[in-house]
Amino acid sequence: ILPIQVAKELKDKGNVDPKYFEDVTIIFTDFVGFTLSTEKLAAEDLVYALNDYFTLFDKIVGRYYMEKLKTIGDSYMYVGGLPLDRQARRSSSHPVDAVMAAFEMVRAVEERAKSTPSIPWAVRVGVHTGPVIAGVVGIQKFAFDIWGESVNAASRMESSGAPNRINVSQQTFQRVKDFFDCEYRGKIPTKDKREIDMYFANGILPSLLGDGTQIPPEAFLRRYRVYFQKEPPAFPSFLLPPPAEPAVAPPSIVIPT
Repeated sequence: ILPIQVAKELKDKGNVDPKYFEDVTIIFTDFVGFTLSTEKLAAEDLVYALNDYFTLFDKIVGRYYMEKLKTIGDSYMYVGGLPLDRQARRSSSHPVDAVMAAFEMVRAVEERAKSTPSIPWAVRVGVHTGPVIAGVVGIQKFAFDIWGESVNAASRMESSGAPNRINVSQQTFQRVKDFFDCEYRGKIPTKDKREIDMYFANGILPSLLGDGTQIPPEAFLRRYRVYFQKEPPAFPSFLLPPPAEPAVAPPSIVIPT
């Protein structure tokens, strides 16, 4: 329920001191079509569907060493860069890892929608990178959470996004542009009447894709190692181009003598 370090501090001291993290990546997801489903589906079926999707999300978050924070209705929130449980989380790779995880979530939702046409959900994903305060508040049903303008910005990225697209802020774009093909959307108005630069992450940069025969591609792997001095935790292989078909030699012609 709680990150290991946080649980230990709570057990030893009875409370958790607030902690400041100057550089984390916050991700919100939200299902498009969920409200309509609540009017048509039985409550039991709705809960089973949410559990199915969120279980998939949990597995993806684990593969990329992200930290799941909470679900709020049909919204799923996770964060990268909190150095709480694994040494790997201290790496500055968290914006790149978070976007790769987001690609896998979008793919999972698209595949589920094909196999269960009665629940044709899509997902909006919003990503922002910045500082947060983390801690545990209250004494009953307490939970580890984060606060700050960065959390609000990530939420605005999600609400201003589009179905089955990953909407990233200017701050996140600056951290991932050397790895992902990003489409500038312009200054998009948000719910609080502000205009913010936003980008859609479309996929891996074409120059890093290779021929589709190696996962991860050699060029992507080399750049990841140079930037972060480690191996990527996972890779969304479905973003690779299909391997080229081997050339077929024309049949030989035998001329009778």
